[in-house]
Amino acid sequence: MTARDLPPLERLLAIEECTRLMTEYGRRIDHGRAVSVAELFTEDGAWRSPTIDAVGRDRLRAFFARRDALTDRVTRHVVTNIAVDVLDADHARGVSVAVELRGDRDDRDVDGLATDTRPAIVGDYEDEFVRVDGRWLFRERRVVVAFKRESEVFMPAAPDGTPHRHPEEP
Repeated sequence: MTARDLPPLERLLAIEECTRLMTEYGRRIDHGRAVSVAELFTEDGAWRSPTIDAVGRDRLRAFFARRDALTDRVTRHVVTNIAVDVLDADHARGVSVAVELRGDRDDRDVDGLATDTRPAIVGDYEDEFVRVDGRWLFRERRVVVAFKRESEVFMPAAPDGTPHRHPEEP
């Protein structure tokens, strides 16, 4: 069944569920639950960026656990210009603009608030969604960075110095 064959309400529900998935992704990262982001992906799901390829739930958990370990980091993911195209009853694609505001707790002023309000990273998310057992999940989330702060490090190296990409991946 193609997208044109879907009843309009079913197509709208798919768009809403994919949009909420995109929002939940940022909410979990921004509020200290990044490791749980792996649950938003299929078992073979992938998160890709210019410096990182995390494929499969185990690698996704490990990658997002590294984010949770950055306890001094404060972020807010702002996602806008969302467009979701439903391909059929179980597949969709999405694009959005992502702005990440980022600061560290030790860079706060006397009120305890971060003072650098410049975006750390601005770019696009390119998403593939799949419905599994009635639930929409990311099959792939690709981060395309348009620009970043001059001093910004996209993702710090692992504590053991391993490269961002897993050695067995291209």
